Amino acid sequence: MATTQERRKQPRNMPKEPLLSIMQAKGLACNIDTYAHDNLYVFVDVKNCSECGVLVQVPFQLGEGTIVNLALPDDDTGTWATQAARIVWTRKNADNCFCTGIEYLGGDRAAAPQVEWETDPQKPSPADLSFLMQANFFQAIPRTELCFLLNALHKTLASAGERLISQGEPGECLYLIQKGACCVFVEMDRQVRRIARLKTGDVVGEMAVLTGEPRTANVDAETDMVLWKLAKSRFDVLADSHPDLRLFLTEIMSNRFDSSVFVGDRTIGKYVLSNKIGKGGWGIVYRGMHKLLKMPVAIKMMKHDMAMEPEFLKNFRQEAETIARMRHSNIVSVYDIEEVYRTIFIIMEYLEGISLEDLLEKVGPLAVERCSDILLQICNGLDCAHKYDIVHRDIKPANIFLLENDQVKLLDFGLACAPGTEDLDIAGTVYYAPPEQIEGRPVDSRADLYSLGIMAFQMVAGERPYPETNLAELMDMHCNMDIPDPWEFVPDLPQQLRDFIVTCCMRDPGKRFQSALQAREHLLPLTLQRSQSRVATTGPERGVTSLLLIHSPEHQQALKDLLEEFGNKAAKLGVNILLSEFNNV
Repeated sequence: MATTQERRKQPRNMPKEPLLSIMQAKGLACNIDTYAHDNLYVFVDVKNCSECGVLVQVPFQLGEGTIVNLALPDDDTGTWATQAARIVWTRKNADNCFCTGIEYLGGDRAAAPQVEWETDPQKPSPADLSFLMQANFFQAIPRTELCFLLNALHKTLASAGERLISQGEPGECLYLIQKGACCVFVEMDRQVRRIARLKTGDVVGEMAVLTGEPRTANVDAETDMVLWKLAKSRFDVLADSHPDLRLFLTEIMSNRFDSSVFVGDRTIGKYVLSNKIGKGGWGIVYRGMHKLLKMPVAIKMMKHDMAMEPEFLKNFRQEAETIARMRHSNIVSVYDIEEVYRTIFIIMEYLEGISLEDLLEKVGPLAVERCSDILLQICNGLDCAHKYDIVHRDIKPANIFLLENDQVKLLDFGLACAPGTEDLDIAGTVYYAPPEQIEGRPVDSRADLYSLGIMAFQMVAGERPYPETNLAELMDMHCNMDIPDPWEFVPDLPQQLRDFIVTCCMRDPGKRFQSALQAREHLLPLTLQRSQSRVATTGPERGVTSLLLIHSPEHQQALKDLLEEFGNKAAKLGVNILLSEFNNV
């Protein structure tokens, strides 16, 4: 048998992600308060393999010297091979998990005894693990966290006709169906109403884990069934230390919205969800309808890993009222906010058109005139948000929406924060993130202008300014390298737009435009020049209307704002405006 030193020198196979396996033993010494098994069957993550043994990670400590049967998938045959092994050592790591060294009996895998898995219909088996690994509800959970959740599941059997859930009883668990089918029905006014039939791959009783409220229906096994039970109490304890597991709740909720034919299952406050229209890093967006007003809305469900974080929820509630108060033609309107099902639903105006991301992918670089108009409108929206002390932090083409008349709407203030907030998690998309955000320093409104500059570069050049093959190198370039001169990509780019991009993208926030208003003022002359150029080249069949405005100097800025709004609306009608100023009239 190989010595410890010999085992350490063995070549090791390091899989890209942990290899999920199952271990069978007797008398394992571990704390099972949070986990559902009985010490005999344990799901483990294999971190690396050698000819002598494997290194596994488990959520609890395993007794040294214990003989185990270890089932590992065979990549060549697609089957599971079970071999006898021994636990040699176990140590706690920084993540409060236990790394455990296991050696094959006989010294190496080739000599280790091949054993038959001790089958028990009520205990986990390699076949069960194959089912769990393919279950849709676990796909959203990071692979490194899945093992924790699987060890909290308890395999259970039900006979045909057996009642799984009783209407009115406390909601304490859910079931994932591996085999068989069950019937869901309610009893009301001495009548029985069947509402659903669930089968393999479905979840039943999920509202218990989401709300903990009493059961609203009965569930009876229609056939013999194999189920996996997840207790709400166990899940909550796990989720406190492994927040990514809360994405399981998001998948359950999304499945309910997508599959249920009952309006009650798709109702959020005064709104009814209809179909999914988008999905991002922070939430899932549905189309919906106000039940009474019949007004279409967009409903964003925040993912549970964020919405269940106390600090995030506290900050969101503080910002939600401010975000909802913002009323601007270039910012998507927020109508309502609901907190149900352990998450947050943001009800917004429903928009029809195309995102800037899709537009750039479809047509490539934009004409200077259209680019300038879009940037001007974005500056208008940001100016409004910044006046409310709201920093967007995630300005990128996916969050810029163009209506059919090219009116711009800023989307997704879900990452918004107050000026001076430190962002240690680099929450925004790294392709557009300013140096201070990448480095975790406090951010203010000038961070949005940096992201706007990177996006403007992409709008005129058709690509972003830095190479993106390596994200670590990309972040370093954002922090330590100026962007290339836009003229290298677009030689005929007007200097005004080139200077706008370069100024926005200054790595030092003090060298950027100091406000969205200042950035907008830089773009205005370019917009006027384009309007004058169009007038000079038009044919004679045009009408001309003159308007003379006489005003006091103190009203000049207000008048500029008024003319800008008027100019934007006039441009939508194809009306060209020439502006001349006369002093000391």
